[in-house]
Amino acid sequence: MAAPLIDQTSAHQPQTQAADGASAPAHRVPPAWSPVVETALLVACVLAADLIWGSGDRFSRIEPHPFWAIVLLMAAHYGTKEALFATAVCSVALLAGNMPPQSLEQNIHGYTLEVLLRPLLWMLASLVLGELRTRHHLQHTEAMEQLRNAERQVSLLSRAHKDLITVKERLETRLAGQLRTATGLFEAARTLETLEPGKVITGVTELVEVALHASSFSVFLLEGNALVLAAARGWHQERPMADRYMGTTLLFQEVVGGQRFVSVATPAGEAVLKGHGLMAGPLIDPASGKLIGMLKVEEMAFLDFNLSSLQTFKTMCEWIAAAYANAVTHKASQIEDETTQLYAMRYLERQTGYVTELAMRFGFDLTLLLFRVELDGLTEDQRHAIPAALGEVSRKVLRRTDLVFSHEPPGSQFAVLLPGAPPENVAIVAKKLRTSLIERCGHDVSCTTVVRSLCRANDTVSRQDLRAASKDRDLVA
Repeated sequence: MAAPLIDQTSAHQPQTQAADGASAPAHRVPPAWSPVVETALLVACVLAADLIWGSGDRFSRIEPHPFWAIVLLMAAHYGTKEALFATAVCSVALLAGNMPPQSLEQNIHGYTLEVLLRPLLWMLASLVLGELRTRHHLQHTEAMEQLRNAERQVSLLSRAHKDLITVKERLETRLAGQLRTATGLFEAARTLETLEPGKVITGVTELVEVALHASSFSVFLLEGNALVLAAARGWHQERPMADRYMGTTLLFQEVVGGQRFVSVATPAGEAVLKGHGLMAGPLIDPASGKLIGMLKVEEMAFLDFNLSSLQTFKTMCEWIAAAYANAVTHKASQIEDETTQLYAMRYLERQTGYVTELAMRFGFDLTLLLFRVELDGLTEDQRHAIPAALGEVSRKVLRRTDLVFSHEPPGSQFAVLLPGAPPENVAIVAKKLRTSLIERCGHDVSCTTVVRSLCRANDTVSRQDLRAASKDRDLVA
C-alpha cells in the first residue's frame, strides 16, 4: 500500500530553522511498511483473542465487530489507501474458512448481502473517514508549509534586521570618526597658522596623524647637502630609523634632487625607500618653488594606505611647506623677538654701524655689552623661563637710550648698545643685570659678559676697527 499524503520535502529535512534561529524538530514521515505491519499485528491479536477467549467463530456474532477498530484506526491515522488495505485484510481474516451457512429460505442475493455486509460497511467507512483524513492532512500540510515559509521569512527579516543594525552601527562609528577626524583636522590645521617655525613643525605632527591616520612618520628639513630630522612620531627601538639623509643616498636624490614623490605602491618607489617608510615627498613652497625638506610616513594601517591617502599626502606636503615658508619669512622680517620681546639679531649690525657713526661724529662713548646665561646645570623648566626673564630684566635695569638685541642663539643671551657709557661703567650694568635675573628666576644663574668699546669720547678710532668690533659675535672673553 502507498504511503499517505505527507509533505515529501519535509521527509528529507530532519530539522527546520525556527524564526529565532533555534532548530525545531520536523514532522517525520512513517515508513511505507508501517500500516501493513500495524494492520497485520492488530488482526493477529484479534484472532489470537478469539482462539483463547472466544468461541472460535472470529467474533462473527459480536456487534460491533472488533475489526471495526482496526479499519477506523487506519482511516483516521493514515488515510483512504491504508484504510482500504485494512478493510481487505480484515475481510479475508473474517471470511476465509469462516463463511456463514446459507439457510434454505435465502436466495443467492440475500446470502451475498449477509456475507459482504460488514466488508462493505468497512469499505464505506474507509472511504469517508479516509478522505476526511486526507483532506485534513492536506490542510495540515499546507498550514505547515505556510508556517515554514513564515518562519523562513521571519528568519530572513531577523538576519536582515541584525545586518541593518550592524551597518547602522558601522555608519554611526564611521560618521563619529569622520566628525572626530574633521574636528581634529581643524584643530591640527590651526596649529599651522602660527608664524613660529618651531610651532609649525609641532603642528605638522598633529596634522599628519589626524589626516593620514599614520602611526609613524617624520619631518626632515634641508640643511646644506643633507636632510636632517626635525620631528618624528611613533618611532620605536625595535625598528630604528635614520635621522639624517646625505646627498649621496638614493632617497635624497629622488626627493630633493628629482623633487618626486615615492611610495612602496610602485617597484621604483619601493627600491628607493628600502624599508625606510611607505611614502615620502618633498616639501616645496608653492609660492617660491623653494625646497624646504621632506615628509616621510613609515607606518600606517593597511586599509588606510590607498590612492586617496597618496593624494592627501601630496596636498599636505604643499600645505606644510607653504606654512613653514611663511613662518620663516615672517621670523626673518621680525623687528622684535617673540620670546624675549627684544630687537631681533638681524638689526644689531645695522644699528651698531649707525650709532657708531653718530658717536664718532658727536664725540660720545659707545660700548657694546654681550651678556650670556650659562644653561648648563639648569632644569628644563628653568631653561624655558630664561628668555622671558631676560627680556623683562633688560627692560627694567637698562636705560631708555640703551638698545637691546636678542643675540643668536635666542633665549639665552643678548647684546646691548650703551650710548654715552664708558667701558669701565659697563661692568656695573652687567652686575645689575645678573642680580636682577637671579631675583627674577629665584635661583642662582651663571652669566658671562663681554665688553667691547666701539667709540671713546675725544679719541680717534679708525672706522675699520669699529666695524670689525661691531661684527664680533664671540661671547667668551
